[in-house]
Amino acid sequence: MKIIIVGLGQIGSLLAQRIPMENHDATVIDADKEKIEDITNLYNVNGICGSGASREILLKAGAATADIIISVSSVDEVNLMSCMIAKDCGTRYAMAKIDQPELSGDKDYLKNAFQIDSIINPKLETALEMHRQIFVPGELKADAYFSDVATIIRLRLTEKLVPARGLPMKEIKGVFGTDMLIATVTRGRKLYIPKGDFVLQADDVVGVIAADTAIPQIAARLGAAHKPVKRAMLVGGGTTAYYLGRKLLEDHKSVTILESDAKRCAELAELLPEANVSCANGIDTEILLEEGLEQMDSCISMTGKDDTNMVISLFAWSMGVKSIITRINTTAYEKLLNKVNIDITILPALISANHVLGFIRNLAVHNEKGNDIQCLYQLAGGMAEATEFIAYDNCRKLGIAFRQPELQLKKDILIAMIIHEGQVIIPDGNSRIQQGDRVIVISKKGNGLNTLNDIFHG
Repeated sequence: MKIIIVGLGQIGSLLAQRIPMENHDATVIDADKEKIEDITNLYNVNGICGSGASREILLKAGAATADIIISVSSVDEVNLMSCMIAKDCGTRYAMAKIDQPELSGDKDYLKNAFQIDSIINPKLETALEMHRQIFVPGELKADAYFSDVATIIRLRLTEKLVPARGLPMKEIKGVFGTDMLIATVTRGRKLYIPKGDFVLQADDVVGVIAADTAIPQIAARLGAAHKPVKRAMLVGGGTTAYYLGRKLLEDHKSVTILESDAKRCAELAELLPEANVSCANGIDTEILLEEGLEQMDSCISMTGKDDTNMVISLFAWSMGVKSIITRINTTAYEKLLNKVNIDITILPALISANHVLGFIRNLAVHNEKGNDIQCLYQLAGGMAEATEFIAYDNCRKLGIAFRQPELQLKKDILIAMIIHEGQVIIPDGNSRIQQGDRVIVISKKGNGLNTLNDIFHG
């Protein structure tokens, strides 16, 4: 497909890297000539310098015959205009990034008025991911969420997390005493999608998929359980903090927000009257302690600077805060935090890129029943993917038991879970896919799965 990307911020740059890897032709637009030159030198994309809201520039980028425009500039209004003009020029589908709460609140109106097929709100999506992570035991990183009933958690098998080491996969479930599956294993720089005879070793990083109701038992068996979060400190008062603070207050949690800008503090105090909003510099350790950091169950650092967020998280860790979440924008900082066992990092650009790629894959193969892909996640540092499919009546393998030879999966693909009428099933040889099931598939990077039928041989 021919795809236009407007805006080379963090999301646009990541898409410029990943979309060509999915065998699509991409053209990027940005007003910064240096960014265009850098991206076109790094990745297999075409580049045009100019405004994404210019009809002339869009036509030059191929809007008359493009399949999709993805407008992810830093200005919501530019994204809306880009999509509307591109659709008028002939582009078939449009996706826009909208961050402002006052604009994103009425998606149906925006879609109709500006001819937009899909809207992403990175700040809201980031807040929702943080909200989910806050309630996962502190040493476990939640990597993926499915239909609000299941999660993939990631952990490293250190000396403390002993139970699963040295055992083959087929015996792991008995150790934890609950239904679960180890879906991925990262050993050094190598990824494994393990079979029944695979044996875990110390320092393996494993991805465990289980029903949400089973996560506390798994955490307790690993010695990673923690008390429920009642008090949370949010350092940085941007739009993401507003979304997250609102969600936590709806859960009847105590919320403290630190923000250095006095005008923004006044806005937050009005928007979130139940929160404790303080005009303070979150990087000042004395202020953090005065605001009660040591008594907090969770600290979420989300200022506009990665290095500031890292310092805040490291200080919270030194003060014994159990749940620490760090918003960062560069993977290099993520690796640095992991070295000191602060694994819970959130990368907003990655969240949005996964959303966009799911949208693109659904458009790649038309299905009159609806979207095959419900969500898409990168796992194991981008070496694997978890995809949630819906099994429509055109699925070729409905009703066939997994043990039957005619149900054969392609290489490096695993059906990790079936969600049948809200019930979570870790499949075995007797399991069957039924119409309407949600099917969670784990695959190595590069399999290019667009539909559930793509996972089967024959």
